[in-house]
Amino acid sequence: MNRPYRILHVEDLPSDAYLVEREIKKILGLCEIKLVETKDTFSSALKEFKPDIILSDISLPEFDWLTAFRLTTEQSPRIPFIIVTGSTDTDYASECMKTGVIDFISKENIQRLGPSVLHALGQNKII
Repeated sequence: MNRPYRILHVEDLPSDAYLVEREIKKILGLCEIKLVETKDTFSSALKEFKPDIILSDISLPEFDWLTAFRLTTEQSPRIPFIIVTGSTDTDYASECMKTGVIDFISKENIQRLGPSVLHALGQNKII
């Protein structure tokens, strides 16, 4: 790949955004991360930023993962989508996985994020 990986990150807490960025950069090194919090900024970034992968928290004050996932599957269905959340509810994780997301990562187990991203990018034949 000739350019840095582009990661679209749906998150509203700066501390959590930093946590995710730190884990991603351990694995990918140089990458571009675009942080968004609303449906409008997500939609614009999906079209203009052209991400290689999307990471999303479950819910934000004005937006949620399911809306982001549906927009992604409508506009760019080949982009891998991973949920990164504070939730540890395994039943909810199972329901999310049934929709077609690549993985459900609890922030308590953030060390799983890097390998999951590598796996998702590999499945998408970007690496």
